[in-house]
Amino acid sequence: MKCSKCGKPLSVLNNRYKINDILYCQSCKDLYRLKEKENFPKVKAELEKIIITTTVNVEGYKVEKYLGIESVEIVIGTGPISELVSDFNDFFGQRSTKFEKKLQVAKQMAFSRLKQKALDKSANAIIGIDIDYTEFTGNRIGLIVNGTLVHIVPVE
Repeated sequence: MKCSKCGKPLSVLNNRYKINDILYCQSCKDLYRLKEKENFPKVKAELEKIIITTTVNVEGYKVEKYLGIESVEIVIGTGPISELVSDFNDFFGQRSTKFEKKLQVAKQMAFSRLKQKALDKSANAIIGIDIDYTEFTGNRIGLIVNGTLVHIVPVE
């Protein structure tokens, strides 16, 4: 195994880092993260511009190009304390705010990842968003968000 950037040999005992399925040595990983940090404000601004909607169109815009369907999966553990508090709240007919917060965080994380995929494919909108939740064994919850990546332009 070698660092994909500098070619330095990597071993199991060596410090090796995988970013986006690409292997880096310690110094190349540090350089990558530094560049990432420098570009963060620009990327964040671009991500905020991406429109997300559950509808198949955006009012005042037309789809210029369809860029594909993408999905994001997030799996979160509920944790024993959240589980205990939830059981207690359920017994007394109260809302489980700990679970709600975890689901809200997972949903925002999924939207962010989907927007990143859109940005990578030069999309400026994601239409037809669908959100699904599923329960796994071992107190884990899955959140699946999918949508169609498109490039839209204002209607003239």
